[in-house]
Amino acid sequence: MKKLTWWFRIVGAFYLLLALMNMYFVLFNPAGMASMTAFPFPATPDTTQAFVDGWSPFAFEVLGIGTFMLWASRNPRRYLGAVWLLVWLELLHGVLDDIYLIARGYDTVGYLIFIAIHLIIIVTGVLFVRQAEVEVA
Repeated sequence: MKKLTWWFRIVGAFYLLLALMNMYFVLFNPAGMASMTAFPFPATPDTTQAFVDGWSPFAFEVLGIGTFMLWASRNPRRYLGAVWLLVWLELLHGVLDDIYLIARGYDTVGYLIFIAIHLIIIVTGVLFVRQAEVEVA
């Protein structure tokens, strides 16, 4: 169970870091997103604001997931099902979405790095939750 506790903590902290970085652009510096992102379309102030507005649910989502994971790390035995949900989110909202964005013309190298991170989170999450399920049984 210790591995799963640390998985919740490390991945939760990673999510909070992502949330803080994204919240900066969503709440304080939307124009800064254009300098940080290689858009595959002309970036005007209006298109940048529209992009940031569409990106904002992601920023709030990772904030919620990260805080939940840190909270769940206090008693991971109660939240084994949540690990499977998080693994599915990593696969669908992480890996598949990153592939979609690459196909749409966004930065290939950056998204390949994130795909690798998502896969590490998925594999470790599956391994650790399976070990924890055996302990519980």
